[in-house]
Amino acid sequence: MKDSKDKTTEKEKGTKSKAVLFELFRSVKLTISLLILLAVFSIFGTVIKQNAPVEEYVQRYGDRLFELLDFFNLFDMYHSWWFIAVLLLLVINLITCSIHRLPGIWNQMVRGSGADGLEDSMAKVLPYVEKIQIRGSSRPETESEVEPEIRKWFKKVKRIEAPSAITLFSEKGRFSRLGVPISHLSIIIILIGALLGSIYGFRGFVNILEGETVDTVFLGGRKGEIPVPLSFALRLDDFKISYYDLPRREKLVKEYSSDITVLDNGKEVLKKTVRVNHPLHYKGLAFYQSSYGALHDVKLGFQWKGQKEKTLIIGSEGETIRVPNANLQIRVLKFEHDLQNFGEGVQVALFKPGERPRTYWVLKEHPQVSQPKDEAFVLTFEGVTEKEYTGLQATKDPGVWVVWTGCGLLILGLIVSFFFSHEKIWIRFPKGPGGEIVFAGSASKNRISYEKKFQGLVERIRQRTTKR
Repeated sequence: MKDSKDKTTEKEKGTKSKAVLFELFRSVKLTISLLILLAVFSIFGTVIKQNAPVEEYVQRYGDRLFELLDFFNLFDMYHSWWFIAVLLLLVINLITCSIHRLPGIWNQMVRGSGADGLEDSMAKVLPYVEKIQIRGSSRPETESEVEPEIRKWFKKVKRIEAPSAITLFSEKGRFSRLGVPISHLSIIIILIGALLGSIYGFRGFVNILEGETVDTVFLGGRKGEIPVPLSFALRLDDFKISYYDLPRREKLVKEYSSDITVLDNGKEVLKKTVRVNHPLHYKGLAFYQSSYGALHDVKLGFQWKGQKEKTLIIGSEGETIRVPNANLQIRVLKFEHDLQNFGEGVQVALFKPGERPRTYWVLKEHPQVSQPKDEAFVLTFEGVTEKEYTGLQATKDPGVWVVWTGCGLLILGLIVSFFFSHEKIWIRFPKGPGGEIVFAGSASKNRISYEKKFQGLVERIRQRTTKR
């Protein structure tokens, strides 16, 4: 006996625990709390720059504050476990609310409303009730006059016969009660799509020189660029840029675009001109035109003072070059087409063992202007080769179509909720001559509009019955 009582007690405890959890997850307070949390987190995600290099964060916030913010993963919060957990809780909350409310809504839609006719007890609780006294007319004649008036408003009229009266019942817009569940479902779908994009999606970038082919994109992160290999390759066939024709002003860019060829297994499968807001789509990835620029291969001349022999060295911007037969290195920092009206120039950094780097400009037309006089050599700017490149943003979001589906359902749910109403009307006639006609009605929404229709119907019937 004790074992059976213990098992019963355990079952009751389990049932109570489930009930408590269900009440917690369907709570409106929980919904509001989660929405406030998401709003606060979004503010943090807007104020704090996401996925920047560690050095930038340390410089901006300092070591201690950086460690604190990094501990809570606020530098990549949209992929953090706690942000995803809040989204999951909101999904569970909405599902639980829908499960709780849907049976009642469904019963209101499918049950036979008014199937037992209009009773006096029912008329007392309905919001709209009117009565008309019948004088000198039989019930069949009055019923035949009322039914066509109802059909102007409602399509189907149901006749319910009781021992003492006949009721005409009609309704429309049952489906309008599904507006709220459809809206809830759409938000759940949108959140699921956002979770899919957050977990499985990414946003990277790639720079492609004209004529070159790449098969890797790079994700920006706090620990540097992360390469992500593609299952196909992109080739930049041509980069084009156009300017506005504005005399006596600086050149303003009108449009820039990239002619891209997609190579899959070495074969050309797609050609597309990528412009701003006109991306290339292939295999679930979208490539957007985001930037452009040029890389410069600079040719420098290195010559020891007092000697005629000159050594040519070539390097790209950002590249460090070791000078032959010399214990030093030169890094090409930046090229300028016109440096303060002195013409073409290149900025270089000089590295010597045991000394701090020295930075200075080498001018093509005026090689002696900025040369350090205490060096035993002379650098000259011999020429430059310019290569244009395009900057593409690569985006993968497997949840984007899920989100769009949810948005479509949300629009449908809002239309059903705000523009349709579940409207009902009952008209009860007494059997036999005399008595009174009882009008009763209800509407789930747009009650002012319904009341006008209801009163108009009653007045038309009143006028017909008083004329006889």
